[in-house]
Amino acid sequence: MYKIMLVSVVAMGGLLGAVASQETPAAKVETWKIDPVHSSTLFRIQHAGAGRFWGRFNDVSGTVDWPRDNAAAPGFDVTVAVESVDSGNANLDGHLKSPDFFNAREFETMTFTSTGGERVDDTHWKVTGELTLLGVTKPATAVIEFTGLRGNPVLAKAGWEAVFEINRSDFGMTWGVDRGALSDDVQIIVALEGGIEPGG
Repeated sequence: MYKIMLVSVVAMGGLLGAVASQETPAAKVETWKIDPVHSSTLFRIQHAGAGRFWGRFNDVSGTVDWPRDNAAAPGFDVTVAVESVDSGNANLDGHLKSPDFFNAREFETMTFTSTGGERVDDTHWKVTGELTLLGVTKPATAVIEFTGLRGNPVLAKAGWEAVFEINRSDFGMTWGVDRGALSDDVQIIVALEGGIEPGG
């Protein structure tokens, strides 16, 4: 009797161990719609070899394909409306929209579409993709931070922050580079909040 009980306990232990060793099914990839009210794009550039100047774009749209368990890199399809550039100064905004810089009349948007990603740590990814600015498309890499997830399977919000480092001359924006009025290198920070809505 004791032998039978011992064998049963061993068998049950083996079964439980096998169940515990099975991997939890990965979360499915969902499409998160970017919330334009709570998302923005900022840029930082050195002015006259002295201070660092900040500006932003207020109109950001697109989607992020991402599983809630963060087991795979987020996939970005992001569009920024150039006309929404905001420096805090109307005259400077007009210059930034001119052909010297973003040429908003001819090129209404800049875009980033990701093509792959590599995990850095629990909350960071290095994401590669294609950045299009002034009609020129170049490979670009961003460090992405997953900033949070809140909600339930029906209604949820998630956030990411992407940091790019580019040379604007690679895209044909050269105003002020040769005389040091503005640096060539620019940091771009894209803060995104995306949502899953009922029926979405």
